[in-house]
Amino acid sequence: MNSMNPRITKTNIKAFKALGDESVPFGRKIDTMKALKAWKQDEQTRRVWLSQKRQSLTKALKELKDMYDAREFYVELGKNDDSFEAFYRR
Repeated sequence: MNSMNPRITKTNIKAFKALGDESVPFGRKIDTMKALKAWKQDEQTRRVWLSQKRQSLTKALKELKDMYDAREFYVELGKNDDSFEAFYRR
């Protein structure tokens, strides 16, 4: 993690919430990371690049839900990034 651009994780999948929680030790996140990798590589999971230039992250996530009809999503981005990759399932 770069201290100049800290990572932010947003998801609505309950199993992956621990990845965004800094109080959870790294060792307890390993199984979750493996599950996330498998979820990303699954054929049902789609990916898209979104821009949050001149808009909030909340608005960008709402756009993801509305435009792509996403019911599950996982997003990881830097605090100062203006575009990011989102993984989602319909």
